[in-house]
Amino acid sequence: MPLFTLLSVYIFVIGLVFGSFLNVLIARLPKGVSIAFPPSSCPECGHRIRFYHNIPVIGYLVLKGMCRDCGGKISVKYPLVELLTGVMFLLVFLKFGLSWYTLKYCVFVFLLLGAGLTDVFTAADEDFECGIIPDTYTLGGTLVGLLFSFVTYPDILTALIGAAAGFLSLWIPAWLYKKLRRQEGMGGGDIKLMMMIGAFLGYIPIYFIVFGSAVIGSAVGIPLVILKKNKNYMIPFGAFIAVAAIVYIFFEPYLISLLLRESA
Repeated sequence: MPLFTLLSVYIFVIGLVFGSFLNVLIARLPKGVSIAFPPSSCPECGHRIRFYHNIPVIGYLVLKGMCRDCGGKISVKYPLVELLTGVMFLLVFLKFGLSWYTLKYCVFVFLLLGAGLTDVFTAADEDFECGIIPDTYTLGGTLVGLLFSFVTYPDILTALIGAAAGFLSLWIPAWLYKKLRRQEGMGGGDIKLMMMIGAFLGYIPIYFIVFGSAVIGSAVGIPLVILKKNKNYMIPFGAFIAVAAIVYIFFEPYLISLLLRESA
């Protein structure tokens, strides 16, 4: 088997493993529960999940989506998150090859998926009033993005400007909205997520990501508001920001070319 194919399989498997870890973060970070203890257990009966049933995707298939002890249903979201992370890691590797950029963007995608999916799942959970994006993803991710600037583009100065630009890109409209409407219009997690994105990508993509997330959010959010019959329905905007940032990673040259053509 060619080396490139072996590396591709390896990266995909690594992505599945990180997807399994991401499931732990999504379930525990919003509740302030330790990600190390207690070990993974069935949410229905509380029995500890055996290590060989914790193998990403395969464990779910072997168990046929049910707990071995009580027969309770295991949500399909767990293997889907694992597969999504594995596929994203593989796509990053196929685009950037064996380089610092593959490591950087795998970490970046992991943080984006964590922030976006946690926002969606907590927004859908009755235990939470709205979606939550834990600081572990955003503030921790901002630091990681700045560290990567010492070995990849953008450089540290551009990354710092990008982090500031990302933060202000949502903080200013959120501040204005609150002043005018006397209510919150944008969660702090979304603002810090844009700061993290700026630290990884610099300031140039900020306009596209804010605009792109607004377009995606409108396409999804407006029908949701109509279906819910609630104009104040809280939309997990962090998920749309994450999608826009991921699109930018893979289509950056085309998007930059488009922006330059429009401004010419």
